[in-house]
Amino acid sequence: MILLMTAAAAGAQQSSSDVPAPSTSFASQFFDHDFVNVYAFGNGLWDSSLPQLNSSGRYASSFGYDVGGGISLAHQLKQGNFSLSYRGDYRHYEGSSYSNGTNQSLSLLFQKRLNRQWSILMQGGGGLVSYGGQIYNESSQPGTSLTNPLSSQSRFANAGVTLTYQQTRRLSYTFGGQFFYNGYNYAGAVSSTGGSGTASINYRTTARTTVGASYSHTYFAYSGSTGTTSIDSGFLDLQHTFVNHWFVSLSGGVSHSHTQGTITFPVTLLLGQQLVSGYVTGPYDHSSLSPSYQGTLTRNLRHAYFSLNGGQGVNAGNGTFLTSKNQYAGATFSLTRRLTNLSFGAGYSRLTSIANTVSERFTSANASVSYGFPIVHYVSGNLRYDFTHYSDLYSLRGVNDNRITLGISFSTKSVPLTLF
Repeated sequence: MILLMTAAAAGAQQSSSDVPAPSTSFASQFFDHDFVNVYAFGNGLWDSSLPQLNSSGRYASSFGYDVGGGISLAHQLKQGNFSLSYRGDYRHYEGSSYSNGTNQSLSLLFQKRLNRQWSILMQGGGGLVSYGGQIYNESSQPGTSLTNPLSSQSRFANAGVTLTYQQTRRLSYTFGGQFFYNGYNYAGAVSSTGGSGTASINYRTTARTTVGASYSHTYFAYSGSTGTTSIDSGFLDLQHTFVNHWFVSLSGGVSHSHTQGTITFPVTLLLGQQLVSGYVTGPYDHSSLSPSYQGTLTRNLRHAYFSLNGGQGVNAGNGTFLTSKNQYAGATFSLTRRLTNLSFGAGYSRLTSIANTVSERFTSANASVSYGFPIVHYVSGNLRYDFTHYSDLYSLRGVNDNRITLGISFSTKSVPLTLF
């Protein structure tokens, strides 16, 4: 469903930060086995189009800065591993208080083989992302966090556990559960909280090919008694590893969603010579069946990584668009040579309401390129360019923003900043 908000200009006047996105960090590709790396950085930046704090909701260019730091660590266990990554910064602009704020992200992963047949994977993360944050690797998962230009700051959290049972060398079963939360900070924003459970069976037909089938059930609720959604999905899966480190993963199936709650959307009436604005509110209860699919192509070498992905799925939306069909595509590339790193990321997302007959669409796109290079021992430089596109969102017109960032970093491992 779609929840249409109060005037976009009013939402744009809420100050503070936006949505999940990969941040520039120190890539683990520089390290082998156990490592601990602590770093700090400072950047000067310029944006071509930032929303301003006035009733016109206009956009203007502005210079700014951001300072911060973080830690990355990994530890090899007996038949397992553990990793943790934290990054935080404060960003400030001269001309737009709306875009000032903190960006923070935390991720943890624990993986271990418990015995000959059972293994466990636990992972989680969360954070705050300010306006203009990017998401490169979109997903068809219902808990995927998405960009919203009305929100100066978005909050996200997720945690999951996966158990794998290896019955034979070829046959395995996987059981998993996940919790997620997405929140936004503008007037009228709708946060989502939910969870999902998944079961799958996989059979390795050859040393390089695996086929399987999976089922998942997802339930999430929106804040303010706005509504609830349940999604049941079934998929057929194929994975194949080619020579020269190429890997492809394909998945296709169908998703059945049931949404119910209360919809609110604005209307304008002409009374005599005067336009009067208001809202129409009413209950909804809607079921839909839609195809879901995704594909990923990757190549992972010691000093380079490349990935393409795309697909379609049903998710919780972005706080303005609620239960939505998400069509997405993304690409990432990272190359490391002699302590220098070149990284590229791009993503596209198109949301379409599936909860009721009020049909709107919202698209967002982004692209970033980063180059990190050593200056002296423990000190590196970083040059980065970001492009962000938002389509029209009701009364808020679309925008294209260009950001240029130049700065230095201090690292205990003498490695440069990277996108991934």
